[in-house]
Parts: sequence; structure tokens; C-alpha cells
Amino acid sequence: MIENHLVLSRKYRPQIFKDVIYQDFAVNALQNALKSGRIGHAYIFFGPRGVGKTTIARILAKRLNCENPTENEPCNECTSCIEIMKGNSNDVLEIDAASHRGINHIRELRENVKFSPMGGKYKIYIIDEVHMLTPESFNALLKTLEEPPPHVVFILATTEFHKIPETILSRCQDFIFKKVPLLNLQSYAEHLCKLENIKYDDEGIFWLARKGDGSVRDCLSFMEQAMIFTDSVLTGELLRKMVGYTGINTHTTLLTQILNDSDYISAIKTIQKLFIDGEDLVKFVWDFLDFLNALTLVMENLGERENVNLPAEDIRRMQNEFSGINLETLNYLSEKIYSIYEKLLMLKLRSSFEVKTYLEIQMRKLAFDMNKPSLSGVLERINQLTQAVQGEINSIPKDSILKVGTVENDAHGKINDVESLIKEQFAGTEVDSSKMPDLGK
Repeated sequence: MIENHLVLSRKYRPQIFKDVIYQDFAVNALQNALKSGRIGHAYIFFGPRGVGKTTIARILAKRLNCENPTENEPCNECTSCIEIMKGNSNDVLEIDAASHRGINHIRELRENVKFSPMGGKYKIYIIDEVHMLTPESFNALLKTLEEPPPHVVFILATTEFHKIPETILSRCQDFIFKKVPLLNLQSYAEHLCKLENIKYDDEGIFWLARKGDGSVRDCLSFMEQAMIFTDSVLTGELLRKMVGYTGINTHTTLLTQILNDSDYISAIKTIQKLFIDGEDLVKFVWDFLDFLNALTLVMENLGERENVNLPAEDIRRMQNEFSGINLETLNYLSEKIYSIYEKLLMLKLRSSFEVKTYLEIQMRKLAFDMNKPSLSGVLERINQLTQAVQGEINSIPKDSILKVGTVENDAHGKINDVESLIKEQFAGTEVDSSKMPDLGK
């Protein structure tokens, strides 16, 4: 008989505090409370999905009712711990507020909190997605949170802190859970690959962590899927195909065409090739914008792995190929591409052919805009001309400049009369010689 498969997110769910990833603030605060005996009657765990809110709530519940705690951790061996891990404890009730959001459910909860725990010291209510409760349900819960029985502990978990009424928040201790950084997720994914005897490389681990986007659960879910697609060979080459990443070849080509080809023909051909290959053009525009932003960060020496969601090999290539790119031009181009993407979303075009047509028009317009002189360029040119004129004036010998009103001929028979020259330049304008500046000074 084939044994039932246990997915990675459940198989490796932390069972003690020290196994939780990157939530040291919440873990340390809760352990200090347990150590000193200052147990709150209500907690709010706030943070994005998959970062450990429910996991820590269960560990806290085990520790509160554990018969033989060790080093401020649950033993995971006593009857209470085992029942909680199996999900059949009568003293720990997990409630999904999304499906139990009505006032009748909360009234039932209010009646149940009066009863003493059956085995442990505390009766613990873990209410997940608590922000889904109706206003009436929150009002019904308020009195219980304000004056709960001494044997009751509430743990409210939510991803949308702002939707919880202030009256509820003021009666709870809140703990903020953060997204797990990319490097921490990479280390954790690599650790699990070794435990599962999975083949991997550095780029493969990078894609697992990037797909997680700060969520341990999302990272493990994608890892589970990747193991099926690749037959447990988690290399960058295979995972690139899964995430739809085609590399930066097309991005570097398009950027070079925009910067160098003022006739925009090559850029339009690139768009047409993507269309023929069946690529999602809207997604490509966003990916190109992400590439431009990454390139800007790299050129400004801000391209650390946490800031740039690209493989290390592609980052090195960007540094080599675009080392001399003008940052002002790059920023200008990024703004233009973002504007194109924003209009694409607003237009809600019905087909990929319409998107292609729109992008072709925008590429022509972009080529025209890129060739227009910028304000800073015009000012720089004016400054250069001013310096050139000033240099020519300073190079004229003082002895060759005659006082205004005198007339002499040079060796070539030209008139060296400043006033006459000025009148000739500004024909029709009367000049009072007494008000002319003395250019000899």
C-alpha cells in the first residue's frame, strides 16, 4: 500500500520556537512572556501570508499547555502537545473567520469560553483571518476580549491589520511578522534540498526563493511543484522555464536598439518577433521595466541581491555590457516605459494583436522622444557657447580695440569702428555713442 504523501509545507512546519525562520522579534517576546509568566489574554499576529503566524500560534498553544516544557519550548511528547499537533485537542480551537464570520458564531464562542479547559491549563482560541468578521461580530467579541476568563487566551491572526476596529486592537498585544528576505529563503531551500536529497544549483535555489516572495509556505509550495516538473532536479536552466523567465537577452537587445537605432525599425521587429513567438507582451513590458530598474540600481552600486531579482550571472553581464550608459538617459527611458505600461493596463486591450499595434506606435514615439534634446542638454550647450564667446572676447588684444567714436582702417582696409560695427549689426537702431561701454576696461 502506497503511503500518503505529506507536502513539504506540512512536513517541515516548525514545531518549536527555534525552528521558526526570521521572526525573532515575535519569538523572543513570547518566550520572555512565558519565562516571566506574563501571559496576555489576547494577541494579534499581523503579517503577510506564509510567514509563520498560525505556526507560532500553535507552538505558543503547545507551550502554554505543555506538561514538560524544556528550555522554554514545548516537549512535543506529552498528551497535550501530541493532541495539538494532530489537531484534535479540545483545549485549542482553530477558527477560520472567513467561514465563521457571523454574529451567531461569535455568540457561540462567547458561551464556550465560560467552560474550563479539559486537560491543560488554558483554553486557547486561534482565530485566523480575523479581519473577515462582520462589524456585528467584532462588537460581540469585544466584551469577551475586554474581560475574558483567566483560563482563556485569544490569538488573532490577520493579513490586513487596518481592517480590525481600534476597540479590538486596544485590548490586544500586537506582533508584526515580516516577509522573509531572499537570502534567508535561499538558505532554507538549500537546507531542505539536502534533507530531501534533491539535485540543485545556485540559480535553482534563487528561483525557489524568488518565487516565494518572502513567504516560506509559497516557497515550499513552488518547490513541491518544481520537484514534480523537473523530476527533482532543481537547476536554474529548468526552473527558468517554469517561471517563464527567458533571460535578459531580449531586454539587452531592445535597450541597445532604443538607444542606438533612431529609426526605431529594429525595436519594432523585436516586438513583432515576441508576438509571433506567442509571448505575453504586457508581461514583457513589465519585465523590461524591471530590467531597466535593475540596471539603474546596478549602475548606482545598489544592485545587491535583495534589491535586484535577477540571477547573479545576469547581473554581472549587465555590469559589463552597459558600464558606460548614461544614468539620466536610463531614468528617462524608465519613465517612458512605465507610462506605456500604465496606459496598457488602463486601455484593457482585448487581444495580443491590439497590444502589438499599440507597442509599435509607442516605439515610434519613443524613438522620436529619445532624439529630442533634453533641457539639461540645451542648458549645457548654452553654457558651452557662452564659454566659447567669452574666450574669444578675452583673446582680443586690448591695444586693437579703439575707443568708441574713432575710425581707422586695418591692414585689410576694414573699419575698426566699434560703433559702426554695432550699427551695422543692428541696422535701424539708433546708438548714442556717449552711452556705449568702454570695452578697453
